[in-house]
Amino acid sequence: MPLQWEPSFQQLSTSQINQLERMILEIFREEGFTQVDLYDRMEFELLNAGIKDVNDPVQRANINLELGIPYLLGLSLGESGWSGNWRAIDPNYPEAGTYWEEDTQVSSMLRVGLFETATGDIVSDYAVETTINGLPIPIGDGETLSMNFGSVAKAVTVATRKGIKNLVKDCSC
Repeated sequence: MPLQWEPSFQQLSTSQINQLERMILEIFREEGFTQVDLYDRMEFELLNAGIKDVNDPVQRANINLELGIPYLLGLSLGESGWSGNWRAIDPNYPEAGTYWEEDTQVSSMLRVGLFETATGDIVSDYAVETTINGLPIPIGDGETLSMNFGSVAKAVTVATRKGIKNLVKDCSC
């Protein structure tokens, strides 16, 4: 499981990733975990402590010994995206715009894991799926149009929040 933001997170902007990082650390702090950090935010500290390869058991153990950080968080983003089709309001007049076809969904699959730095063991591991469905909007004569105001970033945020909350609740560390 990767410790740093992997390429699948490139569908999010830098500010959205930074917001996720802040949210993750805030949840941990609220739950009393003060010695958990994200790998991507530790580059200077790791190099300063002589840790160049976290896959090396001795160097990884030094994260705890040298830096006092017993746990690292790993995140992996699976399939995430928007499903549905756009339809022209009036095919004869493309400038009239488009709308979402029925049954739109925004979904995200996220894996969240907590690693013990001393041993390299995964202490807690969750896969969280989030789906944001469209909302029925009345358009008259008893008809509705399903509109989805969600986004992939929102689905990832919801999945992250659920995953971290479950991880903290389940963790015996």
